[in-house]
Amino acid sequence: MDVWSRSGPKYRIRASVLLALNVLLFAGVGSFAFWLRSGEWFAVTMPGYTDQITQALRFLGDNNLTLGALLLHPISVQQVPMQIVILGLLMATLISIPILVAILYRFWSSVPFIVVMWAIAVMPWLALTLLGSCVLASVKPFRTRFRFMSALVGLVPCVVYLLLAWRGSSEMIVGRIDPIDRIKFIAPWVLAIVAAGVVFAIVLTIARIVNYRPGAITPLLAIMFGLPVALFENHVGRDELYYRLLEARNESYFADVDASDAWLESARRSWGRHPLPRPPWDSTRQLAEESWLFELANDLGPHETALTRHQMDLVRRCDWFHQSFPDSRYTPNALYIKARAQCMRIDLAEFRRTKWIRFYDDFPNAASRNTWRIIFENRPDSVLGGVAALRLAQLDAREGSVERAIAGLAAIFQRFDRYPPPTVPPTQSAYAPSLVAALSRGEPENSLRIPIDRIVLEAHRLHDLLVNNRDPIYGYDPISGPAGRTKELTFGWADLDERNDRYADRLRELLTKYPRCQMEDNIEAALAMTAKTRPEQIEQLEACLDRFPDRDSAPEALFRLGVAYEAVNRVPDAGEAFAQLAERFPRSIWTFVATRRSMRPLGPQLTRAVP
Repeated sequence: MDVWSRSGPKYRIRASVLLALNVLLFAGVGSFAFWLRSGEWFAVTMPGYTDQITQALRFLGDNNLTLGALLLHPISVQQVPMQIVILGLLMATLISIPILVAILYRFWSSVPFIVVMWAIAVMPWLALTLLGSCVLASVKPFRTRFRFMSALVGLVPCVVYLLLAWRGSSEMIVGRIDPIDRIKFIAPWVLAIVAAGVVFAIVLTIARIVNYRPGAITPLLAIMFGLPVALFENHVGRDELYYRLLEARNESYFADVDASDAWLESARRSWGRHPLPRPPWDSTRQLAEESWLFELANDLGPHETALTRHQMDLVRRCDWFHQSFPDSRYTPNALYIKARAQCMRIDLAEFRRTKWIRFYDDFPNAASRNTWRIIFENRPDSVLGGVAALRLAQLDAREGSVERAIAGLAAIFQRFDRYPPPTVPPTQSAYAPSLVAALSRGEPENSLRIPIDRIVLEAHRLHDLLVNNRDPIYGYDPISGPAGRTKELTFGWADLDERNDRYADRLRELLTKYPRCQMEDNIEAALAMTAKTRPEQIEQLEACLDRFPDRDSAPEALFRLGVAYEAVNRVPDAGEAFAQLAERFPRSIWTFVATRRSMRPLGPQLTRAVP
């Protein structure tokens, strides 16, 4: 009837040894399943292990604990189609082996496999499903004399589980991918069911041939364990997993945070601690806001400390990835994440306006120069190289190497200048990728979602300022700061961060230090954009354009003026500002930005020579 029907000592010993070997092999499969989601081999030793089990049972916390999310995180089947085969075979193994053990070794022998699913693979709901499957397959009155039919009956709860998992994953991706890619999210579960049926047929046939002697499961279990591991190692790679985990950590560290509730709660606690009579509520709110701003701007504040800790952690992990996988296609991506982390800052002005903690990285830190240089030297033609060229040019301008900065910006225009953006021909559908394209892996930097158009715009803005503002008296000092950084003024325009609270004051200091300099118009336009209200901004931009109608700052000032008019619902004035921009500066980058923004031509011609 089954393995234990033979009462001879040698059969009992052989059955026990092979069962223990099966449990060890299955524990390896469970560890591999957990590693695919977390990058850690042994879940039990991880901190917060019991919390992970609880979160998985309650569908809370880290979404990679759910089976549906396994299709998306950390390695998406959309980005790496080979994961379809790997996950399908892995799930077939996890499902079929406990059911087969329950049939051939009796139900109680399948309990260790269910414990492995619960404790090592950290899939508690699948473990509970398998518990029901094993009961249906091996316990009276559900079991049948036809073993294959018993196995198929036991497979039914798992099919329902996979169906629910697929529906959960389809809800996560609906509306975000094309129909061909949606097939990728169905295929792993279909393959798992089919492969499980094939495993049932092979093992039960072998068991029948050897008259249910021990050993029918072990060889196939070893194959089903080794096959997904071999496919992953040869066609996906460990670097893929560790990079995706690094990318996810980067996104979680620097995600925007709505701090309005926490800030308001701290203000209420502070107000409640005051003795009666309490101060006015508005003054307490303002004091709480200033306290938060101080903490955000100070290295001793909790949020700034968390930012520093996250930066150091990412830099360490990126360095480890670079050392461990120097030839990986994702090594430049890891270096890009490292450089961004080194440049990351908190936008204090945004917190003052909206009480959101947002991060920005477009004002590069000098500590990131070497990382940007490595990226540019190794991937000059990729979007990573474009970002690196811009950041190096910003740092060069800040350090006084203006000519080198201009040359670096020219490299960006040669490779990435796409204004106006290319349009899809009428006969070609932008939403119908071929099957070959759908099954291929894209460029490694695609997942970073780098806004290359914005990078090109920043490069044009910096290039126009540098080439048009060499002063006959001061040279490049107003841009880069005086040589030697005198006591009177230790900075130049390139040293100023637009989001800094003292940005406007520093601009006025530049005007005082360099009266009537070549970039006076640029400084006045920048000052106009720091106005606190739209009417003040409009008034100052109009004054700047009246005073400097044909200087190099005029195109951007006209564009900013048109946007400001739209913000206060002065649509005719906005149209007139954009029309002037197109008529007077048809080759300016700002004309193309305004054209794309309104989705219609703004002037008679839109041809522009690349600088």
